[in-house]
Amino acid sequence: MNTPEIIFHPGRPSPFGSRITAAEYDPTMGIRPHSSWLYGTEEYKDNWGMQYPTPPWLADVHNKYSGTAFILGTGPSLVKQVHLLPQLIGKYTFTCNRMKLWGEVPFAPFVHCVTEPQPFLEWGLSIVPVYDHPKAQNRVGCIWTPIKVPGWLWCPKAPETIQIRWQGFMGFQEEFRALPTGWASPLTIAQLAVWMGFRTLVFAGVDTTNEGQAWDVQKARAVFPRNIRSILECFDRARMDIQRNGGTVWDCTPGGRLNQEGVLPYADLAEVLDGTV
Repeated sequence: MNTPEIIFHPGRPSPFGSRITAAEYDPTMGIRPHSSWLYGTEEYKDNWGMQYPTPPWLADVHNKYSGTAFILGTGPSLVKQVHLLPQLIGKYTFTCNRMKLWGEVPFAPFVHCVTEPQPFLEWGLSIVPVYDHPKAQNRVGCIWTPIKVPGWLWCPKAPETIQIRWQGFMGFQEEFRALPTGWASPLTIAQLAVWMGFRTLVFAGVDTTNEGQAWDVQKARAVFPRNIRSILECFDRARMDIQRNGGTVWDCTPGGRLNQEGVLPYADLAEVLDGTV
């Protein structure tokens, strides 16, 4: 049976929400203009209705660090960069989700983060093993409700209706607010990196596709598929907010949609690592 083609119209929200997992590339399809009502709204002041106090550890790490944060997704492009990854040993690296399934990672992540509630079981008392990363220096669960998994920290995440593309990129402000979703874990946790003080963000392995993972380029699929167009819009807003606040952002994903569609500037990871960019 032929599946009817779904057409997205520029400037109009998708009526299908997260049920659409991807949008076909269309050079005429622009990224929608963004709202700028983040600051000064009642929703923002009320921390999006969060009923739990902000964990004390977030105050402890606020602007404690500086320099560059390397934020890795699990996209198949990482296979092309495996020879460069040993150079990330000793650097501030952020990984996410099922990264430990890929045995080629030569470093212990500075932060490993899970941004979806489904991997946390028993009301946040345990986690699905493939999402854990015991070798990470810090493990963070970024979801709406507190978690109590041994060895993990909780970072509040706003409801899914609160999104970077509409409410803006958090981290630069002086008072912590639950993080809006970026529709992609690397972008969501990038806000934590900025809150911690990093002002240069380098993304890699963010292919922005629901197909293929570093550990299985051909057959692996995203467990929780996302609307690709929504991810691009969130990254676009994030780039603007980061640059407005004096930060720098690079996408080092070869062939990734973020740089191919002009959402983020591309840089070769080798050049970033040797300081020529």
